[in-house]
Amino acid sequence: MFTQLVTVVAVALMFSAQVNAHAAIAPALGVHGNPVRTDVQRPSTAQPCGTVNIAMSIDNATPVVAQADGSFVVTVTDFNPGADGSRSVSFVVDPVGTGKNFVAGTITQNGVAAPKTVGSDQVTAVLPPGTKCTGGALQNLCLASFKTTAGFGNCVIVQQDTTTASTTAGCKAATAPTGVVSAVVADTSSAAPTSSVASTTTADNNTVVAAEAPLHRRQAGTRAARALQAGFQARFAKRNFLDWIWA
Repeated sequence: MFTQLVTVVAVALMFSAQVNAHAAIAPALGVHGNPVRTDVQRPSTAQPCGTVNIAMSIDNATPVVAQADGSFVVTVTDFNPGADGSRSVSFVVDPVGTGKNFVAGTITQNGVAAPKTVGSDQVTAVLPPGTKCTGGALQNLCLASFKTTAGFGNCVIVQQDTTTASTTAGCKAATAPTGVVSAVVADTSSAAPTSSVASTTTADNNTVVAAEAPLHRRQAGTRAARALQAGFQARFAKRNFLDWIWA
């Protein structure tokens, strides 16, 4: 009699939990397609994904892909309005994907805590810094357990996009630092071009020549005058006045 009573109570509690299950987070672990009211779980420390078998479901689940910064978006849907249908969540994540080693994640955009109607909110979550997902057959999955402020929720599989992270790191490594390029350019621009030096030297020489030209002309003029005077003296100096008249 006592055993039958315990069974009835357990069934009643299970039925009550399903009836009062007011919100689910998609894509939900163990669910194909969009979750419905009966897919909602009550995550706990002992059962972080409710009644879903993690080991059997992790590689068959539809994962949500985390960006290079660890952020990803899930959809929280309530099935009843009010606080019991809260779309405001928190989450913990297990990088190994076994459901035994959880650490707290961060919610950067949350849902409505007491929605007035049935609907959905896009919630943005971020993996803890330095998280490396190693769960699943390909060792690139994390297990995230979401819970609303009303205590409902479920697990979501997060796939880490390692390709994007590797590509980004490769591009950064291949790019020359701006400072080095600037330094080279600055060094090159500070060196005086050969043509400029030659032009400067030529210009200086021309200046000297131009400066010296009047002096040469003055000297040449003086020599010509002296030669003329000497010739005049040689021709006429030794003649007397009469010789000069009859010459």
